[in-house]
Amino acid sequence: MPARRIALVALAVIILLLGGGIGAGVSQGGWQAAPKLALDLEGGTQVILQAQSRDGSAIDAAAMEQARQIMSQRVNAMGVAETEITVQGGTNIVVDVPGQLDQATSEAIRQTAAMSFRPVLGVVAPEGSGDPMPSDGGGADAGGGSDAGGAEDTGEESSAPPVDPSEQKFEGLIGSDPALGPPPAVAEGELPYPAWSSEWITPEVQAEVMAADCVDPAAQQERTAQTAADEPTVACAPDGSAKYLLGPEVVAGAAIQDASVASDVTPTGQPTGFYVVNLRFDDSAAQPFASMTQALYNGEGASPAFGIVLDGLVISAPQVQEPSPGGEASISGNFTQEQASQLADQLRFGALPLEFEVASEQQISATLGADQLQMGLIAGLIGLVLVVLYAFAQYRLLAIVTTASLALMGLLTYGTLTVLSNLPEIGYRLSLAGVVGLIVAIAFTADSFIVYFERVRDEIRDGRGILAAVDHGWDRAKRTILASDAVNLLAAVVLYVLSTGGVRGFAFVLGLTTILDLLVVFLFTHPILQTLVRTRFFGKGHPLSGLDPATMGRNVPAYAGRGRVRSVAERGGGEERRRGRRRGAASAEPAREPLAVRRAREAREAREAEERQDGAGSADITDSPDSTDSTEGADTAGGTDTPSSPDETKEQDR
Repeated sequence: MPARRIALVALAVIILLLGGGIGAGVSQGGWQAAPKLALDLEGGTQVILQAQSRDGSAIDAAAMEQARQIMSQRVNAMGVAETEITVQGGTNIVVDVPGQLDQATSEAIRQTAAMSFRPVLGVVAPEGSGDPMPSDGGGADAGGGSDAGGAEDTGEESSAPPVDPSEQKFEGLIGSDPALGPPPAVAEGELPYPAWSSEWITPEVQAEVMAADCVDPAAQQERTAQTAADEPTVACAPDGSAKYLLGPEVVAGAAIQDASVASDVTPTGQPTGFYVVNLRFDDSAAQPFASMTQALYNGEGASPAFGIVLDGLVISAPQVQEPSPGGEASISGNFTQEQASQLADQLRFGALPLEFEVASEQQISATLGADQLQMGLIAGLIGLVLVVLYAFAQYRLLAIVTTASLALMGLLTYGTLTVLSNLPEIGYRLSLAGVVGLIVAIAFTADSFIVYFERVRDEIRDGRGILAAVDHGWDRAKRTILASDAVNLLAAVVLYVLSTGGVRGFAFVLGLTTILDLLVVFLFTHPILQTLVRTRFFGKGHPLSGLDPATMGRNVPAYAGRGRVRSVAERGGGEERRRGRRRGAASAEPAREPLAVRRAREAREAREAEERQDGAGSADITDSPDSTDSTEGADTAGGTDTPSSPDETKEQDR
């Protein structure tokens, strides 16, 4: 199958997949058949959250900004959902959500980023019922002080092979006494046992562990987040790979003063190429954390690991390789810089001493409304019509390729934005800035077609046949198209990374349409033109095809094949020839001639000019001796004196 047909089939498959996905989502999944609109075009819901500190202290502006960033990441991870989250009044966070506020978004903005440090009592398989796993901690490691390289991660970053849960068991979950009595009475605020003690593994806790299902971590996440700080709990790994039994909270995440990334080094000070996360706690948490690490290091706990729980999920479970006195620790585990930075951000953002309660919730109207959307779409339609009219005026019926490509571009853009709007992970919303991006896309999409067509026409002017001109013109045009779209895509990426809000929505649409432009040009415009030039109308260069060599100033042979002779007008330069016959050949404009013919003519004219100059020089040299001979002859015959009278003449005759 020719490459052009493969490209057209691939494009047809993409369109069918988009259409089929949207159709299936609308009929079964509750999708919308059109892109969802943003807050400025549709309106939405406004929720005002009031912050309160857990310890009654004053609310810090930096903590409020961290809370705003966390909420923004939760409800607008891609930055294109057009959700607006702002801090007002120092203690309020205002969340403006486009459209109706769904349950998932409502829970995301109400949930406080709470973090805690709990000892790991055991690790079991993530399924609701299964064999227990050994309590190896399953995460990064903690070391004390400045010893960043003294610990080794036993999680996914470790080079050690994973333990087979069918071969090893965690004895702490099956060796408890079913008749274990109630815990002894203790003073208020104190625990009956150390948080890392296996005494917490009661039959009730065992039953809870085996019943919990971490295959879907979200199912257990809310239950874990609601567990009291002085009670054991069951938590899941974010990817559902493990289920942790954790003891009571030892240190709250609010006690973290700082979390930073540093290079991992060997005991001799040589860098290993990996990174570690350094933690520093405040004075109130330094002693409890030191006591926990000392006990786990000495083997007093059910396992040598502790879990870092953020919003009900265990984001890391490091094993203690040495105690951490002084409230400082480092977590290592062959982290890349990106992994270490992500963990450090989670530790910093999770350490918020704030709680939020909903102060008000109300519906808000669109700030711009449907009228502005309608005017924007009309402006885009006007621009599209002007581009099509220009294409027909410049390229005749070749403009049907441009029109079809633009229509296909619009179809792909509409389908892609619809899919992205209905995917909850992205949640794209079309704002007025996005509409501007769509209008701008018409310009550089048409520019790609113009570059291609002009390259083809240049090849025809240079004397190539139409079929060959299409192939050679594409080889030249695609480099220009790729360079132009690469610049557009780079600008869109930079704008997306550095901007927020509506500007980010514009950058997103600009980058998306740039990619779709390349898709249309490579899979439709070029293959369809290759197909059209194999027809008689376009391949023979009909005057209305836009590929007629005569209309582009190129002279063609008089004989057209099959007994047909082209007219003077069809051969090109016909008007000039008729004007020359009327006004004389001298007044006619010279016809275009190939480079080789022109060089031969110039060489011939140069030789003729040289021959004329040589001939003129020879004539001058011949005239000079004749004159001398005549003079000399006269002098010889008549002497040196000229006769002055008849008598003298007679005397000379005698």
